[in-house]
Amino acid sequence: MVQWSTTEVAVFFALIGMVIFKLWTVWHVSLKSGANREGRAIFLGLLTGMTLFGVGAKFYISHMLG
Repeated sequence: MVQWSTTEVAVFFALIGMVIFKLWTVWHVSLKSGANREGRAIFLGLLTGMTLFGVGAKFYISHMLG
């Protein structure tokens, strides 16, 4: 099992907060701009996929180095 330092835990929670803020911002801007449902779904899907890839890579690298 990987032992995270307090700094890594703080960075992880900051990352989760930034992801939530990013998704909320994109959704809010797409509503204000009048984007259709398909456009919002595609854009949010791409952002979510890239975010999950980045978080997964962080876990994988942390696990391999641990």
